[in-house]
Amino acid sequence: MRYRFTRAWARVLVVVGVVAILAGFVSAGIALVTEEWRPGVTGTSAALERALVVGFLILSGFLAGSPFIVFGQLLEIFLDQRRLLARIARRLAQPRER
Repeated sequence: MRYRFTRAWARVLVVVGVVAILAGFVSAGIALVTEEWRPGVTGTSAALERALVVGFLILSGFLAGSPFIVFGQLLEIFLDQRRLLARIARRLAQPRER
C-alpha cells in the first residue's frame, strides 16, 4: 500500500496550520491599520493596548495552527517509519548469499 490519501491528509493538516498562523499575522496587521485606538476599557495607554491586542492576535494564530502542523508532521513520520520498516523486513527476508 502507498497510503496516498493519508499522506495527502497529513500535508493538508500542515497547510491548514500554516494558514492559521498566517491568519494571526494578517489579523494583527489589519488590527494595527483599521482599529481606532483610543484609551480603552483597561485604562492603560493606547500604545500598550495596541501592543497587547497585536500580541494576542499573533499568539492566537500560533496556538491555533501549531497543533495542526505537529499532527500532520507526526503522521508523515509514521508513514515514513512504516516504509522504512517494510524495506528492512524485505531485506531480512531475502536469502543470504555467501
